[in-house]
Amino acid sequence: MAVEQSGDDCLQQIKSLRLQLNAIIDRLEQRTISEIEWGKSSIGVKIHADVDKIDDVIERLQRLSDDLNVGGERNEVASYIGFIKCDDMIWNAKVLLQKIQNKNSYKMTLDPNKGITEYLSSLDMLGEVICDGGEKPLPGLDYVFEVEKHVLHNVKVADEKTCNIVGICKLATEEFLLADNFNLKLKLIDSNYKVTSTCDVPEHPQDVCLIGEREAAVLVNKNSENRHEIHFFCVRSGTLLKTRCIKLQHKCSSLAHNSGNLYITTKTSLHVYNISSGQGRQLYSDETGEYTVNCCAVSTDGSQIFITNVSNHQLITLNKDGTKQFTLTHSELQHPSVVHITSLGHVFMCCGLNTVVQVVGMKDGKPSVKALARKKEKLTRPTALCFNSSTDTLVVGLCENDNIVELQMNH
Repeated sequence: MAVEQSGDDCLQQIKSLRLQLNAIIDRLEQRTISEIEWGKSSIGVKIHADVDKIDDVIERLQRLSDDLNVGGERNEVASYIGFIKCDDMIWNAKVLLQKIQNKNSYKMTLDPNKGITEYLSSLDMLGEVICDGGEKPLPGLDYVFEVEKHVLHNVKVADEKTCNIVGICKLATEEFLLADNFNLKLKLIDSNYKVTSTCDVPEHPQDVCLIGEREAAVLVNKNSENRHEIHFFCVRSGTLLKTRCIKLQHKCSSLAHNSGNLYITTKTSLHVYNISSGQGRQLYSDETGEYTVNCCAVSTDGSQIFITNVSNHQLITLNKDGTKQFTLTHSELQHPSVVHITSLGHVFMCCGLNTVVQVVGMKDGKPSVKALARKKEKLTRPTALCFNSSTDTLVVGLCENDNIVELQMNH
């Protein structure tokens, strides 16, 4: 009964929304019609003004003509003066007529607001249908996950090179986006991990992150051509579409999103860019090694930024202004290449050649590291992480491998 009632409530919401849309369109229509009526009146005034000028000239010419044709004798001088006035008025009348004839024809056209139809056409539905209930909430930050099972999923498309999945993010629709570095592609996979759509990416993508329910940013970097860019893609009706691009002036290796800002690493520094304006600034830098700022992740509230220091085997925590707060070192943090944070703050990392770890104890200031999966879970050179809270699984991308690994964890 609860399902039926909630479904009926949704239908009532649709009807209410439709009435609101009708009212908005009616208002736009009436304002446009009023503007047309005003335009017609304005043009009519201009036409009447031209007609009045012509009528005035005709009337004055008629009076002069009547004066010249009055019976009786007129002296020669008076007749000549009348003739000159008449000739001058005829000349002025010709000039006036020429000006009127040279004017463009009065008409009205309507330039429709294409933004309205384009925006409505771009939408799939009137709103997102969300089915709540039956899903376990994420546990607290002190909870330590255990991997119960691992499953391999092949994400190679016909006629492709070997895959190299360097970035993964999850859409609100339970689909995933994969950045395939070797094949220069962004791939859309469904909840069963089947590839449903692909889109070409210029040069080699470095990472992908979600910036909206159905929109993502992809990082592109090619040092030999000094090409460093952020490309934006959206998912429409199950198809990937490229929308726009922001060019960068520095190298780039990974990215994360929070509240309209993109955080981008260069391997030795961290920059933040506003998505709307494209303006950016450097937040943090460490030139002591070659890979001191390799990958980044941002907490949901934006108060903490995590970066991996591969050169020194560390996880660095910054505040939102880029000031270093904490440095974590641990025997399990060997070459920590990737860091991923869940919506509730659980931190996962890819380390070394075959290990995925969880960082625990962050909340109480006594962090530690626990290995979750290694080579026996088919982890060979893990390169990307994404946690799916709907199924308590951690999806792992692999270097030079056609498979991704689904780590199914207890909760």
